Amino acid sequence: MTIALSPLPTIDHPDFDLWLADLPAAVQGGISAAAPCLGPLLQSAPYLLDLARINPEWLAEALASDADTAFRSILAEVESVGKSAADEDELAPVLRIAKGRTALLAAVAETGGAWTTAQSTAALSDLADAALDAALNLLVRQAGLKGQLTLAAGDATAANSGLAIFALGKHGGRELNYSSDIDIVAFFDPEKGALTDPGEATKIYSRMVQKLVGLMEDRREHGYVFRTDLRLRPDPGSTPVAISFDAALAYYESRGQNWERAAWIKARACAGDQQVGAAFLKELAPYVWRKHLDFATIADIQAMKRQINIAKRVGDIRVEGHNVKLGRGGIREIEFFTQTQQLIAGGRDATLRVKPTTQALAALAEANWINDQTATELTKTYWYLRAVENRLQMLADEQTHTMPATSDEVATIARLMGQGDLSRFEADYRAALELVVHYYSDLFADGESLGSGEGNLVFTGSDDDPGTLETLSAMGFSDPSKAIETVRRWHYGSYPATRASAARAHLTELLPALIANLGGAGNADEAMAQFDNFLSRLPTGVQLFALLRNHQQLRTLLIQFMASAPRMAEAVIHRAHVMDGLIDPAFADDVTHEDVLVAKVDAFLGEGRSYEETIDRARIIGQEQKFLIAAGLLSGTLSATIAGEQFTALAQALLRRLFDAVRHEFEKRHGKIARSSVALLAFGKMASREMTVSSDLDFILLYDAPLDTESDGDKSLSTNHYFTRLTQRLVAAITAPTAEGVLYEADMRLRPSGNAGPLATSLAGFKSYHRDNAWTWEHLALSRARVILADENLGHTVDEAIAEVMARPRDVAKTIADVVAMRKLMAEERPARHPFDLKLAKGGLVDLEFIAQSAQLVAGNKVAAPQALTTKVLMRMADTGLLEQGARLADIHRVYSTILQVMSVALVSPFKDEAWSAAFKELLASLTHYPDYSRLELDLATMQDEVSAAAAQWYEKAEKL
Repeated sequence: MTIALSPLPTIDHPDFDLWLADLPAAVQGGISAAAPCLGPLLQSAPYLLDLARINPEWLAEALASDADTAFRSILAEVESVGKSAADEDELAPVLRIAKGRTALLAAVAETGGAWTTAQSTAALSDLADAALDAALNLLVRQAGLKGQLTLAAGDATAANSGLAIFALGKHGGRELNYSSDIDIVAFFDPEKGALTDPGEATKIYSRMVQKLVGLMEDRREHGYVFRTDLRLRPDPGSTPVAISFDAALAYYESRGQNWERAAWIKARACAGDQQVGAAFLKELAPYVWRKHLDFATIADIQAMKRQINIAKRVGDIRVEGHNVKLGRGGIREIEFFTQTQQLIAGGRDATLRVKPTTQALAALAEANWINDQTATELTKTYWYLRAVENRLQMLADEQTHTMPATSDEVATIARLMGQGDLSRFEADYRAALELVVHYYSDLFADGESLGSGEGNLVFTGSDDDPGTLETLSAMGFSDPSKAIETVRRWHYGSYPATRASAARAHLTELLPALIANLGGAGNADEAMAQFDNFLSRLPTGVQLFALLRNHQQLRTLLIQFMASAPRMAEAVIHRAHVMDGLIDPAFADDVTHEDVLVAKVDAFLGEGRSYEETIDRARIIGQEQKFLIAAGLLSGTLSATIAGEQFTALAQALLRRLFDAVRHEFEKRHGKIARSSVALLAFGKMASREMTVSSDLDFILLYDAPLDTESDGDKSLSTNHYFTRLTQRLVAAITAPTAEGVLYEADMRLRPSGNAGPLATSLAGFKSYHRDNAWTWEHLALSRARVILADENLGHTVDEAIAEVMARPRDVAKTIADVVAMRKLMAEERPARHPFDLKLAKGGLVDLEFIAQSAQLVAGNKVAAPQALTTKVLMRMADTGLLEQGARLADIHRVYSTILQVMSVALVSPFKDEAWSAAFKELLASLTHYPDYSRLELDLATMQDEVSAAAAQWYEKAEKL
């Protein structure tokens, strides 16, 4: 099998012909057959012709094989000599010869079409990995011979050394260009125990790295291997070339910059101790991949790009003299386009944490951050530009990215790209650059000017700008002077959110779009006042202003929240990151599909590196997802029923994961109790999957364990004490305020004996209590109780116990009398606080729930829907003839639930009349499908009368069952 090479456009190649004629006949034949490709290539590239002169036999042999096989042989030889070389003089020539042959093979295979540019760049990267590992193997063996290692002679290898070499940039992504430097950093783990004198770790490992660099880049008889750059390590001007694991982490977590985060996107452990490398990358992940969407990154990376443009004097799109890497529309703009979006969203979506640029584009398209066409076009363009870059560099092994200055020299690059028509090549090259500029400009748009399509928007100086007064009037502001005064207050840093210069810079560029949004809100002056009030209470503004600059729909939504849903605006004030998910392309899936929501929670909490971080992460994802579900409800994406199910799914997922974390931490200290199992039993809204954004968690912990025993940990506890303490820890994990806020309040009053009883309940005690001592109201609550977490078969056992309680014969008349008495007492002690307090109002939600729950107690066999939702029980009552109005009551229940859900997510103080703005009333009418609020009020009064009448009818009928 031979390498099939496509011919290149024909040119005279006298230097190639002369060399070919001097070759031995055995070698000449194979090379001559490839002359249509090799002639133009080697004639155009003096560096490659020199390599061919040095390696004619090898080249002929490679051409007679195939490119992949030839390259595998090179890697095998490098690996072998790395394991066996006695000294640097034995290793160095092998590495250099391998580099020369790989360079020749990659150039021939790529220009001849046997390899893609992606294969060529991957081969160069793999050679760099192999060379680094081979060199480090030698250096570690030498350290062992000097007595510096605790390792036995056979174990003195790079893989056991405790020193990890990381590839960054294109090397990390396996995308090295043809004549690239390699950017590496070296970190060591002092806990590995590889050194006999750990106190000398920095000195020993740094000497290894210095020698490693020499083996790579010193020019010797056969040239060099790779120019090697160590300047991407932390604070390179003042740190040694090898740094400890902990020191590196401390630097990145306290002083790391956005450009360093971008560099670590592609990082991988490429040589040395892979275990140390993997552990470091895992620890560094939270620094690279932030927990919140990070739109301030866009401005930072855009500033980096501007600095590069200035430093390199990068100009407009052109061909002659254009910098294919750093110029307008060049490779760097595709990389920035990709990496910025990875940085912004990769903390939330692990599928975006991809190293190679084109694979990252595909991942962004898969997650809907960009569309498929964008990914396809940028991928094709990326490899086109990389191919041009490679051909520029293979001419003379120069690290250049600049197109030649003359048309004749550009024509050489065109021919090596397979294009004999210079004008066609120039058109293709310009089209590629223009495509990149188009996409890059969309993401990295320049800041908006202080003007609008309608005129001036100038807020500087002490006097109002006449043009701005006219513009604001035309935009709907009835008092434009007051609007100007308000904006000046923001610019003067009068509020905490605008005191930082970076915040004011973002706000300045946001202003034109923001004012347009305020002007379009219906009442521009009121909208401005609301935004000013919002801003006055916002603790910091940089991230939020950056986010609003980049997303028009968020500006509109935030202004709507201020008018109709102040609770949502308050959430943004306290935790601006809760808005992150609204621009996530997966938003609709997150808020409508339980499995997607739970998977997102699990993935986010799974990245917690400690118990404390898990507790904080639970609050971050909890607040964010509550906000998203609420936004879905207010936007009409979710019905109230689905919102209740999603709030419940979120609570369950968080409770389960926190219980796992609490239990694991608890067992470290107190051990386990043999033959024990635990279950969490939910009550109330969590049990019925009807939670709101402000619902407590009603649950109890049940355990089944031997009573006369103790746990097996260092701090052993008796059974009762053990499970009580475990429950206390769980409640604290849920309710304790941290820097990230409070997750939920927990309500444990439904445990046997209420607040007087122990926090944790044994299964036997639970059964006994409900058999002999429980009140009717406790059995009402039990009618919808649901196991949400259980060890082994305990959940089934608890279900059986509940079913037994619910099926017990009971005095129907007494049960109904108890229910009626409880409802009367509740009406007296907890009267409705507002006409829309539909939970407690006469004919409200409690009456509907009491109807359903009492039916479960006295007619459970006929209802035949154990632990079912209130609406389902009401429907079953209609189907079975227990209550003919059941279906109508189920409809009323849905209306009540919608109103209460909307009130909960939109209003901070729902039972204060002043909270009921005209905007909120309009929103409420819309979400309950009424033409206006007054019609909703009238219908609610009728519904309450219907419910009261149906309750009286049911209790009268039930007493006779």
